Amino acid sequence: MMIQPHVYFIPLNNPLSLIEFQQGLALGWLTDHEINKIHRYKAEQAQHNALQVRLALRAVLSLHSYVLPQQWQFEYGDKGKPSLAIEQFTQTGLHFNLSHSGDWLMIGVLPCANLSSLNVVDNAVLFGLDIERLRTNTNIKPILNHYFSANEVADLIALPEALQRQRFFDLWTLKEAYIKATGEGLAQSLSSFSFSFNNNHVFQADCFSDMAPSPRLCRHDEIHFSAPVSDNGHWICRFGRLTDTYRFSICIGMNGLVKDNNEKSRDDAAKQVNISEPIMRLTSLAQLVAV
Repeated sequence: MMIQPHVYFIPLNNPLSLIEFQQGLALGWLTDHEINKIHRYKAEQAQHNALQVRLALRAVLSLHSYVLPQQWQFEYGDKGKPSLAIEQFTQTGLHFNLSHSGDWLMIGVLPCANLSSLNVVDNAVLFGLDIERLRTNTNIKPILNHYFSANEVADLIALPEALQRQRFFDLWTLKEAYIKATGEGLAQSLSSFSFSFNNNHVFQADCFSDMAPSPRLCRHDEIHFSAPVSDNGHWICRFGRLTDTYRFSICIGMNGLVKDNNEKSRDDAAKQVNISEPIMRLTSLAQLVAV
């Protein structure tokens, strides 16, 4: 049995014109609560981003279901992780996650309806992703020992200084994707788990210098993940670049897959599930709304 993530990269248009902003609201897709939350942002750019993110999420979800954009209902975990309302999740089997940084929004959808035959538990699949823009003004040195594991720090400082900032944001993206997948957020110590790259290799993005954005993954065996002691799940993590400035990560975990206390049953079910490489697509809000 296979599940396949779908990942969308959507440029955020800043700023929107007044007409574009009003047209977005006039679609009638958002709840009153969402509209009020958008208007509570003081900065105009924050309002515009919030509108685009919410419209894009609803449009992307509807690409994978019969549910119309205005019909989606959401719930939030204790640490704020969004998910579909339980009735809609039961109907569609869709997990989703999203992230935005700078000029880009990343939305991931993981269709898992075909897992129902395995009698899976509701939280069996954990899905998180993150996109980050490299920032040249971030002082990375004070952050290392507080948020990174000893192995991650050692690998980073072993790199040429010119590559250390790249590695910092690469790791940060992976760590964010993991804690978003678990739903723990920053309540999970970032130094309690670690990522490493084969031969301490930094994924170079020279090929992006004169080209349009294009999502590219590292090789399948590039990333190694050491989970926290308390995490017995099976994880698949992917890392890539959208441009020379933006990097992204995807983390998918299998956590206590079936409603059965028998360890052999759980292991057998886990072996039946394969996670394929993500389908990645560049699109725009205008294209999504027009579908």
